[in-house]
Amino acid sequence: MNIGTVAIPSKLALAPMAGVTDAAFRRLCAELGAGYTCTELISSKALCYRDKKTFSLLRQFPGEHPAAVQIFGSDPACMAEAAQIAMEYTGADILDINMGCPMGKIVNNGDGA
Repeated sequence: MNIGTVAIPSKLALAPMAGVTDAAFRRLCAELGAGYTCTELISSKALCYRDKKTFSLLRQFPGEHPAAVQIFGSDPACMAEAAQIAMEYTGADILDINMGCPMGKIVNNGDGA
């Protein structure tokens, strides 16, 4: 399977899960056969404000490829800046822009579905 030009070497992929898919969990899943990993949902505003805790969510384990970073937000300028920050910081292969999260804390800010 491919996502654009990125080849996914397995039929198993790890979905982003808030509060779950940190680097240690992603590494474990990759060791157990996940051919693709993704960070948890990351706020574009927090990246734009350079929040230290948020940057910890971007940490990748050594050799984590193919990998994606998932961001969410509603301000186009901030989303563009956050996308650049996330990709430069991680070296991820894919940027996943979440546009369908139904969680109240996301939707109430105009950031989700």
